[in-house]
Amino acid sequence: MKKGRASNTAKVIAASTILLASDRRTSSLVSPAAADLCKVFLSESRFDRWLAKSAAWPPTRMLWRSLESLTHPGIMKHYWYRKHWIESRVEIAIERGLKRLIILGAGFDTLGFRLSAVIPETEIVEVDHPATQGAKLRALEKNSIRIPSNLKFLGLDLSRQSFPPEFAKGSDSTLFVIEGLLMYLEPEIVNRLFESLRKLPAQHVRVLFSFMTEWPGGGIGFQPSSWLINQWLDWHKEPFSWGLKPQAMNDFLVSHGFVMRELFSSHKLAEEYGLGSVDLEGENMVSCETG
Repeated sequence: MKKGRASNTAKVIAASTILLASDRRTSSLVSPAAADLCKVFLSESRFDRWLAKSAAWPPTRMLWRSLESLTHPGIMKHYWYRKHWIESRVEIAIERGLKRLIILGAGFDTLGFRLSAVIPETEIVEVDHPATQGAKLRALEKNSIRIPSNLKFLGLDLSRQSFPPEFAKGSDSTLFVIEGLLMYLEPEIVNRLFESLRKLPAQHVRVLFSFMTEWPGGGIGFQPSSWLINQWLDWHKEPFSWGLKPQAMNDFLVSHGFVMRELFSSHKLAEEYGLGSVDLEGENMVSCETG
């Protein structure tokens, strides 16, 4: 991510949400109110507002669809497969009495904001890079949207700073969501993060996260790969840095004191929700908890 600028990946995913919601063929994929919030988050700059409008306007929406088919066919659907998976697991945790939800690398995601009004007795914390989080907060203020009292924000650059254990103080059950973040961190930072999570004082820590597959030969990313997307990520200083072979994930978690409960591939996600096939492979979803 370029210094001092909000994550471009966060903006692309927000625009994808608007695009899917504005098309009657895919609108059912998007959670209620998510697209409206994404329009708010993409309102700070002239470029952001153009991006949001172009995602919803049919002629330019068709151009974005064409670009998707040339790079990563099905990537926008995949974003919402993983969001559905995360939200379904969060809902189960809420039913079981979740007291604290912490979203690392929240970007322009809407989950925390949407849930904060539904579960006012649960503390929700969004942790993100100060540049991206600042853009999100300014957009909320610009649109005169009140932030619920149980929703809190912590600006933190995980590539340089450790997660502060005191921020998750107390013994209440805590659920962490780490969506679309770990692939941008260096391996030593990922290891340090999971060690920090293991050492938290909460009696029960559960983590929902996504990770990229490390392919034979060492490449990390989606298959089929796209040189155009790789160049775009490099240009915006958001290259993939960490991945793991799915069969090695259990050993990785055990080494950090966690027990793996679920592992879903991108194809398994599509099957889970019966929303059609997805052409991409490479991103996986994991549910784990402290042993």
